[in-house]
Amino acid sequence: MISLRKTRLLNFTQLYRIGQPYKTGAVVLPVDEINFTPSAAIEGMTLTTLDSGIALTISLSPQDRVYGLGQTVGPLNKRGKKYRLYTTDDPVHTPDKENLYGSHPFVMIGSKSPYGLSIDYPAEICLDIGFTDHNVIEITIPSYDADIYLFRAQGHTLTFKDIVKEFLLLTGAPYVPPKWAFGYQQSRWSYPDARSIAQLAERFRKEDIPCDAIYMDIDYMDNFKVFTVDYNKFPDFAAFTGKLKQDGFRLIPIIDPGVKIQDGYDVYEEGKHKGFFCTTKDGSLFQAAVWPGLTHLPDFVNPDARRWWGSLCKRFLDMGIEGFWLDMNEPSIFYTPEAMAAVFDLVSEMRNNPEIPKRCLQDMLNNLSNHRSYFHSLHHRTPSGARISNDKLHNLYGTLMAEAVADAFMENMPGRRYFLLSRSSSAGLARTAAIWTGDNMSWWEHMLSNIRMLMSLNMTGIFYNGADIGGFGCDVSPELMLRWMQLGVFCPLCRNHSAFGTRRQEPWAFDAQTLNCLRDTIKLRYALIPCSYSEFMRCAADLTPFIRPVMFDFDCPFDVEDQFMYGDSIMAAPIHQPNATGRYVMLPQSSWLLCQALTHDNWAVSALPPGVHYIECPLNTTAFFIKENSIAILSEPMSYVGQREIETLRAVAFVTQTARFTYYEDDGLTYDYKKGVYCTLRIEITNTNGQYYIK
Repeated sequence: MISLRKTRLLNFTQLYRIGQPYKTGAVVLPVDEINFTPSAAIEGMTLTTLDSGIALTISLSPQDRVYGLGQTVGPLNKRGKKYRLYTTDDPVHTPDKENLYGSHPFVMIGSKSPYGLSIDYPAEICLDIGFTDHNVIEITIPSYDADIYLFRAQGHTLTFKDIVKEFLLLTGAPYVPPKWAFGYQQSRWSYPDARSIAQLAERFRKEDIPCDAIYMDIDYMDNFKVFTVDYNKFPDFAAFTGKLKQDGFRLIPIIDPGVKIQDGYDVYEEGKHKGFFCTTKDGSLFQAAVWPGLTHLPDFVNPDARRWWGSLCKRFLDMGIEGFWLDMNEPSIFYTPEAMAAVFDLVSEMRNNPEIPKRCLQDMLNNLSNHRSYFHSLHHRTPSGARISNDKLHNLYGTLMAEAVADAFMENMPGRRYFLLSRSSSAGLARTAAIWTGDNMSWWEHMLSNIRMLMSLNMTGIFYNGADIGGFGCDVSPELMLRWMQLGVFCPLCRNHSAFGTRRQEPWAFDAQTLNCLRDTIKLRYALIPCSYSEFMRCAADLTPFIRPVMFDFDCPFDVEDQFMYGDSIMAAPIHQPNATGRYVMLPQSSWLLCQALTHDNWAVSALPPGVHYIECPLNTTAFFIKENSIAILSEPMSYVGQREIETLRAVAFVTQTARFTYYEDDGLTYDYKKGVYCTLRIEITNTNGQYYIK
């Protein structure tokens, strides 16, 4: 018989504790252990004990929507699919996939009277959301120890935004990057040396295309060894970083967790000597192959190992680095020596027995990367000294790595905001870092996935997120590149990233017409930064999703999964299909101002009533909407954020009565805004019998 207890938290949160859960760190609110009382059931659910864990069963009404889960493939309304929350490096995000790099077990259920559910558990959680039975959610947890948070009000109706706010009160306010992170960012696997990066930076300024950050993929390292620089490629790395910063570029190096096994390599020697690497069950060091070959993985469950990892980051911070890009931190494993030995055994057997089907070898090779058995064999040492399989804590690994790096920033750059981008994530990472959505493809379908994930990740508190614009894998067409960049105008993270061997995706890699359109689109993004930053900072303070479904703000007659609110004033409705010169949009409840921008200062505008409309949107046009009695503000675009002071703001408004906007400005680099050190300008426009008054 399982132990089930409950206690009341916050405004409308009930915590149900099953057994003795592992403390994941996802929840920042302290829980008073003495206030628990025994419980026979979880309100509105059936709790069943299984042979290897528990199951939660929830009934759905026909009109119920299910939102949340952060980064998953599939629709915004999660109903009708299975999901498996187990962080995994999978570069092929096809519709059948049940899991990706993140684990965010938070869902909101309902329509008129929604409620929320969050599961604090560090390993695999399976959710069948109306797949087996359209009217049933079944959640299975392979353990008898978990915390279940139920967000349900008694006596009044909640909104989806109410539930998100309560969840963020529980798990912590979202990460806020430095202001320059709202600029355009350029990446590729790879810009391998100082010369290629310097030429890239020079080309951006020559082409008059704004840019704030350039990324360094794994080729900057000495033979892929983490925390090293190949000084043949970067003779004076600190001076190079400083020169780029003077020109308005931040340099963002990648960091992978795998430490190459190589005698004399100081990171390997120190980690081995101090016992900071993961082991097998018997205590021998676990070996995993990734980019450098055979490596050891840091044991981020160990607080001392996290502090050690943070101390290694200081090498780069001392050379002017202000941001890192964390990759391969699910953790990703190409193979283990044992798995590769089995491959060689099969090859040897096939030489002696040609009747063995070739498919046997093919299947073995296809399943070599990230095999589940690796994570059973990989062990951590908990703070209490116990060894525990990674499989039982699997979803925490990337978040703990991010926390180690964030702690290094806070220790070595006190009071200053840092930039931290992680691939793997779990509940709680939202306080510490941003994410990008991993190795997508240059597919139109993945642009639609980008739109849906923007909203779902904001629901989990990761307000600053984005996908690889243009797609990481495959060859992007000029049309897809341009349409995706138009979406990027309204993505907090606007990063163009592509893989080695694919078509180049820098703006000038295309024909002259596409180059000109990409330049104009990126400049539009920069012109909107005063609006974007003001709204982002307001939403972060209010714990309201910055990017959210229109259904969160309006009563909609049907689900709208390819439009989203961008703050309170703007609704984005990107073109995400090939050869389209327009699209249908649903304008809910109020009237809207259609903005069709050719450039940052050349717009056509027209007022439209609520309803469904077909909107013309040629390839050179970024279309979006401003809500009735709302304002969007713009400035003249710069080559990089902070290049000069903003002296003039332009307001675009649709005013039938009174429209208001609060322009927000701080130093963009420190946390002084938390102490009240910021400025606001309240803009109000009133329409009185056709006469407009501004104050």
